[in-house]
Amino acid sequence: MKYVFSMTLALTLLATAPALAQDIDVMTQNQYLGADLTPITTAGDPIEFNTAVVEALEQVAANDFQSRAEALAELIAKRLPALVGLQEVFIFTCNDLGPPTPEQGCDNPRIRDAFNDHLELTLQALDALGEDYAAVATVVNFNTSNIVVPPVPFPGIPFNIDGYPALANIVDRDVILARGDIAGGATPVPFKDLQPFGICLKDSADGCNYQIVASATLPGDVNLDIERGYVGVDVTVDEKDYRFVNTHLEVQRPSDNPLSPFIQAAQSAELIGVLGASTPPTKSLIVVGDINSSPDDPFIPLPPNTLPPPFDQGIIPPYTQFLGSGYTDAWDLRPGAVPGYTCCQDDDLLNHQSEHDERIDVIFSWEVPSNVKKARVLGARVSDKTSPPGHGLWPSDHGSVAAELQFQ
Repeated sequence: MKYVFSMTLALTLLATAPALAQDIDVMTQNQYLGADLTPITTAGDPIEFNTAVVEALEQVAANDFQSRAEALAELIAKRLPALVGLQEVFIFTCNDLGPPTPEQGCDNPRIRDAFNDHLELTLQALDALGEDYAAVATVVNFNTSNIVVPPVPFPGIPFNIDGYPALANIVDRDVILARGDIAGGATPVPFKDLQPFGICLKDSADGCNYQIVASATLPGDVNLDIERGYVGVDVTVDEKDYRFVNTHLEVQRPSDNPLSPFIQAAQSAELIGVLGASTPPTKSLIVVGDINSSPDDPFIPLPPNTLPPPFDQGIIPPYTQFLGSGYTDAWDLRPGAVPGYTCCQDDDLLNHQSEHDERIDVIFSWEVPSNVKKARVLGARVSDKTSPPGHGLWPSDHGSVAAELQFQ
């Protein structure tokens, strides 16, 4: 009788106990390609263009992604998030347009360290630390292998360094990493299967490119689209189903032309619409990335009907769009009044103290977390720099943002 009473009491307590909390630790990191490519895309003539290409490659080489990959991997290893959204995951390759010559052309000491695969180096650095992570979904964005710049008949960016002609190719990707214990169950979201419904009309690898993108005109009247995109995975962590989406929106540059901020605003509107139309209610939606928009971005009023809806009254910046659509910014649930600035260090990554002064790297959740724990900006302390300690390079011009989201 005593045994039966105890079992009854136990079952009653289980039935009335609150549901166990479920946690997921996530991170977003813009890895930084290593240079500003704007001088290339705005060059006025072939000579200026060539100078801009060589200077950009020199800066990428000087910014030593091999060492920075190790520093970025350490940030992940100290945290061990379940999922990581990476932006600006570049591949730089080079081919000589003449007979290969030691220390000339692609092998010129000024630029040869620029040519590598940033994803490969990141995964190698994690493996060297004994951490098991895998790339589970990728979207290919900006890609120079899709263009041909006359008079060179091969795809890529032709340039000449110290009298030696060569051809560079530059590919930008956004990538989702998953920790080894959940990577096997992470499945890329099949956005492209929804093309008949107007979703993912520009599919790319596992993800999609945005329909509205910036573009540049290179010498020879060659058009180059500055593609941006989004990619997602479905994954189960501690018996809770998630859809995790990673994106990188266009930069908002100060301009008298309202179309400059409109591009990134249109991209965020597309993403919000796609996710609202395609995310099953059974999955908890998390969106991370570099949205190039902060809580301080103002609404930009325009004369009525200057732009199509939802911008017929003015341009709504991406951050405001997400909050207005019902998303929760995880950082806002962090205890204390820490600004959480994430960007940006100097282009050469050599500034001594962090110069972050805006918060444009975010973690959004559609389901409101019951709690947010250990929300941090990582990689923004002098001690996070590459060797020599405190005097090397910042891991990136952006800080990582990480948070543990708890759902009841």
